[in-house]
Amino acid sequence: MFKRLQHKFISINRLFKPKKPDLQFLDEQDLSRFSDQDIILENENQIQQYLPEVLGQALARTWIDKRFLDAFYTYPIEILERGGVYLPETVSVEFKKEKDQRPKVIVYENKQKNKRKLLELKLIMVAEQ
Repeated sequence: MFKRLQHKFISINRLFKPKKPDLQFLDEQDLSRFSDQDIILENENQIQQYLPEVLGQALARTWIDKRFLDAFYTYPIEILERGGVYLPETVSVEFKKEKDQRPKVIVYENKQKNKRKLLELKLIMVAEQ
């Protein structure tokens, strides 16, 4: 009788016990990417439309990941490319983090000797009740 109760308890426990996460699935994911597919931006309209979301993700990650902050500060274009986001060669990206100020990203178009600002993004956290 005890063996039968023990067997039933084990069966019930298996039904309600939370499943372990599929770590192999996580290993197969490239969590450094900004999107499932590559994002190839070829003109200013595409940059204005798609880049703010990507840079918002990057800025948010700089808040919580010191290694990403250091890498993005030094190599913003390369980090974007490794994340599957490609910009025209005439576009440059600057990441600025000054003392006691929010980090920001500025995107420029560089033609000949002119540098024209296309975007400036700053992530601001707002707490609401």
